[in-house]
Amino acid sequence: MSDTAASAPDATLSARARQLALGLLYPLKPGRLHDAPHLAARIVLDTLRRRQGPPEAARIAARPAGYGGIAWDVSTPTVLEAARRGFYPHSHVGPMKWWSPPQRAVMMLDKVHIARRFRRTMRASDAELCFDRDFSAVLDACAAPRPGRTPLTWITPRAKALYLRLHREGHAHSVEIRNAEGGLEGGLFGLTVGPVFSALSMFHTADNASKFAIVGLYHHLAEWGFTAVDHQVMSPWVETLGGTILRRDAFEALLKAPAPAAAAPGAWTALYRPVDTAAWQPSGQSAGEAGARAAA
Repeated sequence: MSDTAASAPDATLSARARQLALGLLYPLKPGRLHDAPHLAARIVLDTLRRRQGPPEAARIAARPAGYGGIAWDVSTPTVLEAARRGFYPHSHVGPMKWWSPPQRAVMMLDKVHIARRFRRTMRASDAELCFDRDFSAVLDACAAPRPGRTPLTWITPRAKALYLRLHREGHAHSVEIRNAEGGLEGGLFGLTVGPVFSALSMFHTADNASKFAIVGLYHHLAEWGFTAVDHQVMSPWVETLGGTILRRDAFEALLKAPAPAAAAPGAWTALYRPVDTAAWQPSGQSAGEAGARAAA
């Protein structure tokens, strides 16, 4: 047996032990510690009751904010119905849990503004954007430890199995940025929810690759008739692009709008490269407004 083969199980056990330890410590971080007893109590009650089916808004907890119960049932119909109600399954350790935060970071696709400097960066790039070419590789890259950050991920084996299944069934999609040689350099994955695309995680191994993926995704979704992208938590880059914070009720109303044809299950095909997206102007902007924002 080779040294590599012999060390693989040990590496897997080490990664699992690290995930368990960090996951158990996560609720004890400053800012979350005061909610830890409430979360523990809710988990005990939910374990005793063991409710099936999609979560209900009436059961959303005030503490921890947005907690909707244990996700005992993560079948495709249940996950999709939960998403239409504004919930997503998430957990670092233990059973997956339903969450619907009181505020949501959202990009309205008619409000995207791209700085002139970044448009120049896209025009100078030979990168290619594609969809669904290697969903599994994007999932693994999003879950991988990142330099300078705690190696804790919510994309556990259970979560991977869930989203791989949703991808096979045509509901989850990957956005991939590849270099001229076809190498994967960045991207993201997410789930279609009516007129909204829920972007769940992203990664990059080359400068600007994840930014190309996000802006390219906006371009395609806008052309296909989607109205918004749900980012869950605001990032500096999404805020720079014009992202906004919606209250839970406003976000739930957004999900009730009619879905475009592209939201139907099935693989997506890219229409635009980053160099093409460099010239894109969202339909909700006037020419003067677009020019002023591009100059920012």
